[in-house]
Amino acid sequence: MRKIRLLLFAAMLVTVACDDDDDQNDIGNNLSEADKMFVTNAADGGMFEVEAGEMAVAKGDSTSMGSMHGDSLSVKSFGQMMVTDHTKVNEELENMATRKGASVPASLSSAKQQKLDSLSGVTGAAFNRMYTKMMVSSHQETIVLFQSEASGGNDTELKSWAADKVPALQDHLAAAQMLADSVRK
Repeated sequence: MRKIRLLLFAAMLVTVACDDDDDQNDIGNNLSEADKMFVTNAADGGMFEVEAGEMAVAKGDSTSMGSMHGDSLSVKSFGQMMVTDHTKVNEELENMATRKGASVPASLSSAKQQKLDSLSGVTGAAFNRMYTKMMVSSHQETIVLFQSEASGGNDTELKSWAADKVPALQDHLAAAQMLADSVRK
């Protein structure tokens, strides 16, 4: 009888040890494939905005070309705003993704890297035109991406986070469009 109890106890331990604890083992599966794709694309776009912004700080025109919210805006100051704002958003996204068991890419996609490489090859007015055109296009894509996640994502926290970012992205787009119009003249 004692051996039977010991065997039952051992079997119980094995069963408990093998039990799939959903709270721990499935943490990496908290996000749907679509949500993971959003995280990847949002991170890629965010890294692009930061790296292109750093280039704009170094190479962009510092002459004021308009104002936004009472602040004068130049290609250089817009670039700094991209570095500051998108670095913060990228960190928030990475922290949330990590908590949910997802990962963000460590480097730019080849498509974004090609854009960055082409941008690094120009200077002066050509840089200002190319950079602002890229920022308009990039923010248009990003707004669609974030609105799509906000309305159709599966993870409630990620959906809410994406929705909260849309107004700032729209402000960035408006500033980029204003700058693009100014540098074309």
